Amino acid sequence: MRSKWKNRIGMGLSVSTTIGMLATTPVHAQSSVQLYGTVDGGVRHQTNAAAGGGSVTTMNSNGYFSSNKLDFRAKEDLGGGWNAHFLLESGFNLGNGQFDNTTGTEFNRQSFVGIGHQKYGSLDLGRQYTIAHDIISFYDPYGFHFTPIIPLTVASNGTRNNNDVKYRNNFGPVLLEVDNSFGGVAGDFSSGAARSVGLNYTTGPIGIGGVLGHRNLLVGKSYVGDSYYMVGASYQLGPVRVSGGFMSEDQQNQGAPHMVTNNGFGGIAWTVTPYLVFRGAYYQTNVSTDKSGRRGLSVLSLAYLLSKRTTLYAEGDYTSYRHAVVSTLNPAGASSQTAVTVGINHLF
Repeated sequence: MRSKWKNRIGMGLSVSTTIGMLATTPVHAQSSVQLYGTVDGGVRHQTNAAAGGGSVTTMNSNGYFSSNKLDFRAKEDLGGGWNAHFLLESGFNLGNGQFDNTTGTEFNRQSFVGIGHQKYGSLDLGRQYTIAHDIISFYDPYGFHFTPIIPLTVASNGTRNNNDVKYRNNFGPVLLEVDNSFGGVAGDFSSGAARSVGLNYTTGPIGIGGVLGHRNLLVGKSYVGDSYYMVGASYQLGPVRVSGGFMSEDQQNQGAPHMVTNNGFGGIAWTVTPYLVFRGAYYQTNVSTDKSGRRGLSVLSLAYLLSKRTTLYAEGDYTSYRHAVVSTLNPAGASSQTAVTVGINHLF
């Protein structure tokens, strides 16, 4: 009898201890990994596509209307308004199935992990879009659609930063972003590094934003300073949104003229019906050290939504150059180029 009671008492103590441990252990929501992305197939025809003339028809891109990408995202509720999260994003070329980069980088688009709070904002570490890219996306009339055609991606202060720490938070109508990308050069904190700050203010139909940034880039065997600023504004009038902006980048090469690149843009996005969207915009790029001097790009497009996930699109664009000479700005050395693109975009 005593042995039986001892066993029962021991089992009771064991169960009580286990329940007590569970009661004192924080209970968190399970995190789930989301798999999603974009598949975009388009055909583009362009005149004067090579030095000496000649047209080209191709679908060899990583997406025209939006980039082809595969994303893995997770977010875990830590309680008290806190969360942990990560994002891994890989880009690919639909035409040949390869990565959309020449280095074979698997998660070349984004790869970061972070912690966030409903009130205090988020802090993320890894490969991330630049703050300039984030703020420009609010004011580009195309919202970063047709990125292989429109020059704003390459004008977004490097597009992405490696080894980046970024803080982001909303204070009422104001969005604040601050980041620092570590250069990793021994004995020199600044070499190879980048840092910037961005603000965006939205009230009713009006939006205003701007960015200040500075990088130290490796040019040849030495690092040179690269300063950047951007401003943008938008106004929503019913189904029509007018937006535009200006950005300037000054690369301070030692013993050589500064290479100043200015980009100005503006246009409209008109939701004609819930299923049909018209966009039109003009983009101008000036490079102080480029022989072509200036490039102007006019773009018109229509997007028809077959569903919430599938879009048919068509666009036409015309590019003109100040000087018809081969240069970085004008690889074909043409005086002008005309192109049309049609395709289908699907989200999953």
